[in-house]
Amino acid sequence: MPYPVIPAGQRITAGLLTSMLPSPIVKPADEPRTSTTTNSNDAHLLVAVAANATYLFSGMLLYSARTDTDVKIGWTGPSGATMDWIAHAQSIDGTGGVAAAGVVVDKQSIGALSFPLGGYGAENTTIMTATLSGRLVTSATAGNLQLNWAQRVTNATSSIMRAGSWILLTRVA
Repeated sequence: MPYPVIPAGQRITAGLLTSMLPSPIVKPADEPRTSTTTNSNDAHLLVAVAANATYLFSGMLLYSARTDTDVKIGWTGPSGATMDWIAHAQSIDGTGGVAAAGVVVDKQSIGALSFPLGGYGAENTTIMTATLSGRLVTSATAGNLQLNWAQRVTNATSSIMRAGSWILLTRVA
């Protein structure tokens, strides 16, 4: 059944139409993280979500990290929200193979886990990608879904979440 259900005779408002649109967020600028393994919220990759709602999401992260530092990602969100999600990216063993960096996180609180994405090379100049997909279910609290991330292994050379990274949420219930 499509979201939202519009019964015959219901007034179509701007708010109703707006609630039906996907919510795309595109990162406008590079964001470096240096000498830290503590995840913190990304300055740009956040989107407002409603209470008692279900969203499907997808995205692509563009990032740069050394092979010996990598990047780790996670999420913050409204109290009580849960997510099932996965990220596919460069393996962290530096072999160049593509591996699932995340696993399906079944009904876990947002922020409970973070997953490593592999880096490449001795510098932070190679742009890597990670594709994201999943489902977000909010409870009685509205708020923001926000990517958080850090270096997997601390290093004085920055790991960088690159401009052009994006997430897209579509409300389905």
